[in-house]
Amino acid sequence: MELSSEYLMSRSGLELLNKIFLSAGEGIIIVNSQGEIVMANKRSEELFGYNEAELLGKVIENLIPKEYHHKHVKDRQGYVDHPKSRPMGIGKDLVGLKKDGSTFPLEVSLSFITHQNQKLVVAFITDISTRKQQEAALAESRTKLEQYAHDLETKVRERTKELEHLNLGLKSQIRERKLAEAALKESLEEVKKAETEILKALEKEKELNELKSRFISMASHEFRTPLTTILSSANLIGRYPEGDDQEKRVKHINRIRNSVQNLTNILNDFLSLEKLESGAISLKIVQFSLKEIYDEIMEAMELSLKPGQDLHTEFDDNLTQIISDQHLIKNISLNLLSNAIKYSPENANIEFSIKEVEDSVIQIRVKDEGIGIPKKEQSKLFQRFYRAENATNIQGTGLGLNIVKRYLDLLKGEISFTSKEGLGTEFIVNFPYRKP
Repeated sequence: MELSSEYLMSRSGLELLNKIFLSAGEGIIIVNSQGEIVMANKRSEELFGYNEAELLGKVIENLIPKEYHHKHVKDRQGYVDHPKSRPMGIGKDLVGLKKDGSTFPLEVSLSFITHQNQKLVVAFITDISTRKQQEAALAESRTKLEQYAHDLETKVRERTKELEHLNLGLKSQIRERKLAEAALKESLEEVKKAETEILKALEKEKELNELKSRFISMASHEFRTPLTTILSSANLIGRYPEGDDQEKRVKHINRIRNSVQNLTNILNDFLSLEKLESGAISLKIVQFSLKEIYDEIMEAMELSLKPGQDLHTEFDDNLTQIISDQHLIKNISLNLLSNAIKYSPENANIEFSIKEVEDSVIQIRVKDEGIGIPKKEQSKLFQRFYRAENATNIQGTGLGLNIVKRYLDLLKGEISFTSKEGLGTEFIVNFPYRKP
C-alpha cells in the first residue's frame, strides 16, 4: 500500500511507526547520558532474556560481562561527550550478558539524537552467534581439506616407494606414477575448488554485512532528522496560547507535514525496493493517455519547486494514447524531477521533456543546474544506498536511481547521464512503447 503523509500523522499511522520499532528484527535500545535504559524493543528483551519492560531503568553495563564494566563506563562517557554515528561491525568483537548469566557474541551500531536538551544514544544490536558458528565450521572444513590433500600426497609418495622396492618394470612404474599424479592433481583441484567456494561464501557474507551496515547507518540518520523536527515542532506548538501566534503555529505544522512527507518518501522507497527484490512488481501494460500522466506530474512538481526555481517543459503533442505501464513511467519521471529540484538551488532553471525520438521509442529528458556528480563517483551512481560525497548533507535514501534503473529494465529501456560537479546534471531515458 502507498503510505501517505496524512496517514502517518493519524493515530493509525503513529501506531504503525510504533509497531515498526517494537517488531524490528534487530534489538534496539535507547540509553540516556547516565547510561540508563529508557526504551527497549521486544527483540532486545529476547536477546538478553528479560521479560517485557524489565530492562527499563537498568544501567547498560548490566548487559555486559563484569570484567568489561570499568572500561565500558569510560568509553560510554567518551561517546556521550563526543557522539558520532558508528556503523555495524566497526571495532572489535563484543560480548553480551544475558539475565541468566550466559554470554553471546554481538555487533552494535550506534547513533545519537538530542531530545528536549537531553542526549540519547540509540544502539542497534545483532546476535552474531550463528555467523560465528558458520565461520568456525568453514575454518574446520578448510583444515580437513588441507589435511586430506596432505594425507593423499603422503600416500602417493609411499606408493611410489613401494613400487620402486618391488622393482617393477619401468613401464609399470611410469604408469602407476602417472596415475598417482593424476589422482593427486584431481584431489588438489577439488581442494582448490572447495576453497574457492568457501572464499566466495565468505565474500558474499561480507558484502551482505556491508550492505546491512550501510542500510542501518542510512536509515538511522534519515529517520532521525524528520523525527527530531516533528518532536521539536510539536513541543513548540503546545507552548503557544490558544488563539495567539497562529502564524508560528502554522509554520510548525508545515514543518511537521514536510517531515512526515520525507518519512513517507523513505518508506515508499523501501517498499518499492522490497517489491523489486521479491519480484512482486511486474509490467501492467494498458492503453492510457500519456498527456494526462504528464499533467499529473506537472501538478505534483509545481508544489515542490523551491523559491525562484523555473521549470521549463516540453511535451510531444503527437503522443496522446500509448500502450505501456503508466505507473512505472510516472514514477521514473517523478523520481528524476524530484532529484533535479532537490539538488538544485533557489532561482535555478530545470528542464523536463517527453517526446518521441524514433518510431515507437519515447525519450524522457531532465536537466538541472544543481550540485552535479563528482566524476570519480559517477560509475557507482545506480548502486543501492549509494550517495555521492557532495550530497550527504541533503536528505535522501540512495535508492531512487537504483529503483529507476530497475523499472527501466522491466520496460526494456535504458538511462544515461552527463554531469559536471557544480554545474548540473542531465538524465536521458529511452524506452519502447506500442501504439494503439
